[in-house]
Amino acid sequence: MKQFLKALALASTLLGLNSAANAQDNTVVLRSFDQNFEVTGELLGFDDEFFNIRTAIGDLNVGREFVDCSGPGCPGAAVAAVAEDDGTVTLAADDGTEFTGTLLDFDGSNYILQTSIGVLTIRGEFVQCSGLSCPGNIIETENLMVVLTSGDGNSFEGDLVEYDGTNYILETSLGLLTIRGEFVQCSGDACPDTGPQVATFNVAAPAGVGELFINDALNRFTDEKSQNITRSIGDTEIHYLIGDQSGNQLADITILPANDVASIRALFSYEAAFALTREAFTAEDIASVTNMEVQEITDVLDFQIIALDALVPQLHISNPLRSLSIDQIASILAGNTTNWSQVGGADLPITVHFLDDSSNLARMVNRDVLAPRGFRLGTSAVLHDNREDMSLAIADDPSSFTLSFRSDTHHGVENPAFDLKYSESSNAALLASQLSTSPDVHGVRIIGIRDSSNNFSSAHAFSMQTEEYPLTQRWFLYSLANNDNADYANTFAAYLSSDEGQNAAETAGLIGLAITVQPLANQGERLLSTVLSGTVNGAALRTYQSYIAEVSTGYRLSATMRFLTGTSDLDARSKRDWQRVAQLISGGLMNENNLVLVGFTDSVGGFSANVNLSRSRAEFVKSIILQENAGVLFSEDISVLGFGPVAAVGPNATADGRRLNRRVEIWIRGKNEVPLR
Repeated sequence: MKQFLKALALASTLLGLNSAANAQDNTVVLRSFDQNFEVTGELLGFDDEFFNIRTAIGDLNVGREFVDCSGPGCPGAAVAAVAEDDGTVTLAADDGTEFTGTLLDFDGSNYILQTSIGVLTIRGEFVQCSGLSCPGNIIETENLMVVLTSGDGNSFEGDLVEYDGTNYILETSLGLLTIRGEFVQCSGDACPDTGPQVATFNVAAPAGVGELFINDALNRFTDEKSQNITRSIGDTEIHYLIGDQSGNQLADITILPANDVASIRALFSYEAAFALTREAFTAEDIASVTNMEVQEITDVLDFQIIALDALVPQLHISNPLRSLSIDQIASILAGNTTNWSQVGGADLPITVHFLDDSSNLARMVNRDVLAPRGFRLGTSAVLHDNREDMSLAIADDPSSFTLSFRSDTHHGVENPAFDLKYSESSNAALLASQLSTSPDVHGVRIIGIRDSSNNFSSAHAFSMQTEEYPLTQRWFLYSLANNDNADYANTFAAYLSSDEGQNAAETAGLIGLAITVQPLANQGERLLSTVLSGTVNGAALRTYQSYIAEVSTGYRLSATMRFLTGTSDLDARSKRDWQRVAQLISGGLMNENNLVLVGFTDSVGGFSANVNLSRSRAEFVKSIILQENAGVLFSEDISVLGFGPVAAVGPNATADGRRLNRRVEIWIRGKNEVPLR
């Protein structure tokens, strides 16, 4: 507007305006493009820069570039002349020579002219150009049209008003839109040269182990891509800047330490792009946390199982006790069992150490151990602000006890299971290391547990990967459904499930999801539990003997196929495990080996019917394998067996136990090996 008023102020200095003919028809309206100025009057004349108009307040000169002219007196003939430009120009040399023709091109140095005698190339420095098509006379309208496309396929089209390095300002049919640059790709001549997009996002994760996991995964991820990473630690947050080898910034990532509920809230408040949690959330949980109405969890969240952990009983290193039942653990935590002699230990008072109610640990122990038995944490428990302080207190107190996360005491501890790439000598060493069921870590003894059917299990990698350790916990990575996270963010999230991403989980003290194998000789805990359960007799004994004979020369994969209740659909973990098994098959797992699929059921129903049902489930898994490996595997490569309810890995008296027992184990056996008889 200041420029417009300045143009009006020049009125008294301008001369030589063209006279407008037919004064009686020269009434015009001049209106500014921003609609803030309008004047009506008689058009006295005009030139290329100004209108000269007589108004009620006197004669005014109005800059043409600021207004639109309407009315019979407007210079329509001039507009028509521009519209009728046919590209003809005249090039005149200083000596009077002229060339007239159609201008085909001007490259800044030479004119290319179509004349009656052919196409001529004439140096621009030697001639003057006249005509509407001469360079400098052609007023080209800048094309500001762009299309912004998000990762989920949505697009926005309009004129680009501004890009400030972070946001696009777009004039669309709906009005002005402000759109974050990191979420869209720009196409069109007017798109700015933004260089590499900076992906700015936050990850909410459990303090300690969660932060270690993401830190190690980021270092591995950037190392693979030859990117630079810089870490800074604030009062509560850890900040990462990532750039390429040319110095361009690629990502700005912040790790927010939070418990699981706070992490989910951060997702829905857009404070975090991802929430790494120790527990699964149901639709009811999300409704409670967010006050939203949620029918299905997949309506609002995408998720993947990312790693495994476990709740484990922890004692002072001097305590000789080797196992506790889950019922005994609950009674100790509740303050009902107060002396170690009540559970087979020394005559020594029990001191329970624990974390406050706001912690993930308190929430999960209450959900999985205390509440199902009608208990609450006892009032005599010593509460600590963090797990580090709690671990130190246990190491200093011979009477101490807690139930805590395995990962908090296993940073960097090797996974004792082994995979097919190891040499035979390495297998023996790793198997020997697994014989210790009560490792001593940082002055704290971790012991095994027994379920209500007296099945004994310790929290080693294989029992957790098969989820036959009853207090196994899954870690999840959540993001909003249909999110518009930056490509860099989504690529990193997918990396967490890769082999290197799972190695990062192991380094942080978690158990990865990579498929491992174990011979029957290393499964003494569950075999002993079955024999001591007292349920294997008569027909069940003969069936159990057949099972042991069939798998005696084989190796069991940690992938175990389990089904949704009442369906033949694999659960989410089984689907992910099956993808890993398929990768092993395509990578040569079956070279010189056969698959043995072994089906089991819970104890509900008759024994013979369950044997048939277990075989049917194994046949179903076989059909999936053959369908997805057509031409690689054939029916004779896969044996199918069913043993009904024998070899239970969970108590049939509980729903969770029955779920664990409804399974198909996957074994591999050399093609020339035969079962023991």
